[in-house]
Amino acid sequence: MDNSTETSLNETDTKETDGFNKFVLALYGIICVVGVIGNLLVAIVLLRVPSLRSNTSDFLVHLSIVDFMVCVLVIPTYLTPAGSKTPANPGGFAEFWCRFYTSKFLYWSFAITSVFSLITVNMERYVAIVYPHKYKKVFSRRNKYLMIATCWVLAAITKLYKPCLFEVDREKGCRSVPWPSKGAQAAFGVYNFTVNFFAPFVLMGFAQWRVISSLNRQVKVLNRRADSSVLNPRDQREMWQLRASQTLVKTLLVCVISFVVCWAPNQVRFLLLNLGAPLQQGSHFQFISVILSVGNSCVNPVIYTLTNKPFRKGIRDVFCKKRDSNQVGNSTSGTVATVSQTL
Repeated sequence: MDNSTETSLNETDTKETDGFNKFVLALYGIICVVGVIGNLLVAIVLLRVPSLRSNTSDFLVHLSIVDFMVCVLVIPTYLTPAGSKTPANPGGFAEFWCRFYTSKFLYWSFAITSVFSLITVNMERYVAIVYPHKYKKVFSRRNKYLMIATCWVLAAITKLYKPCLFEVDREKGCRSVPWPSKGAQAAFGVYNFTVNFFAPFVLMGFAQWRVISSLNRQVKVLNRRADSSVLNPRDQREMWQLRASQTLVKTLLVCVISFVVCWAPNQVRFLLLNLGAPLQQGSHFQFISVILSVGNSCVNPVIYTLTNKPFRKGIRDVFCKKRDSNQVGNSTSGTVATVSQTL
């Protein structure tokens, strides 16, 4: 995630074989297509099916929109030369293009916005299940949109260093600039690793642990009650809602695991690089690690489809049934309340 690792594919022709270049191009193409179609599908289904609408689904729609933008606007930048097309005239548009586009500021801002959005979804479920009496106050309509806006602002702030690491040279065009000292680079490496990977992992891991523990405890209480007597309608409804919540938690847990798998190689490598480890630049592992982090933008729709039955039903409601208001998302109030717990 630095100026030395964010080299475009075409700049490494002398280092990489043609076969590997084609392999990388194919992976980027697959990620772009799957990400665009999948995230667009998620947004359409969650917005079109009333039974799936909830605060959780609003956060998931936001996450899918961010990942969609990554795939449409940013991934293609990895398929074209970077500095070679930057005007070699300091000032004005050339400076802006170099510092904000060639530096990959846009990509990493969108990518970190996606990470922060995933944190927000997990924290929303955490409060809803562990502290339900505080939920309406914490996740009011106003606070919900403030949280979404905060994801964008914080992501941009964490990446403001990138425009400072690039400049336009009259002879070489857009180029990266060296760090002022090894100590500054090492401190930045630790900061970047903590903000972009370690802190999100700890927060989401803690939230998942508390949520799963709370749900299991509530289910055990109801099961003991069922063993001693017949569950009344209220208990049956609560058990149904708990099962629906467990489905969503399972989906989010898989999303967190995919986040770790996709981001860990890139983040660990970048940390070691900034700490002074003698890592080879332009290696196959370097490009694969970047591809994995980019690929995180296309996996969430696949996870929703494979792990969440109500979402699969929503897809059928939108695309497989006749398009009339009585068939798309029409259900009793009890079903709506229960399914909304799932997405």
